[in-house]
Amino acid sequence: MATFKGKRISSQEGGPSVFLPGLLDQVTMIAARGATDRELAVMFGLDPISIQRWRETYTEFDDALSDGRTMADARVTRALFERAVGYSHPEEKIFQWDGEIITHDTIKHYAPDVNAIKLWLTNRQKDAWKDRVRNEHTGSKDGPIAIRQEDKVMLMASILALIEPKSDDEGLTIDNTTGSVS
Repeated sequence: MATFKGKRISSQEGGPSVFLPGLLDQVTMIAARGATDRELAVMFGLDPISIQRWRETYTEFDDALSDGRTMADARVTRALFERAVGYSHPEEKIFQWDGEIITHDTIKHYAPDVNAIKLWLTNRQKDAWKDRVRNEHTGSKDGPIAIRQEDKVMLMASILALIEPKSDDEGLTIDNTTGSVS
């Protein structure tokens, strides 16, 4: 059983727990670092059910968690954006020359990352960058698709080109106008 200022705050058997509004700033900062409800429960010595109950009962607790998680999402979004467009930052290089340590301030450059660009665009501009290919066909809803005669001839020629001729089929030809095989 954990206590805070002499008060019982949880029971590992899932018993009652006391909500502590003075911890809301800490909850926000912990959530901003990506902590899950279970990890938050462990940090405060609570059972995970208490965290869920507090979220349902105390709107200020749920808001503190949501605010922290929004901050975490914003950091990840910013990092993804920087990977997508490329970025630079100062860096100190350390060298050794004749037994002496030498430092030099430089600027480290990172080129744009194609995978980050793709992830960003497929999520932010779904209609223009989605991975799905949409095939549409013409024809009536219940009837067959109409194929022009020229397309039939080309289709048959393509199929026949893929088939290896047998010894007795060597003289097969397709008439390009009628599509007849001779």
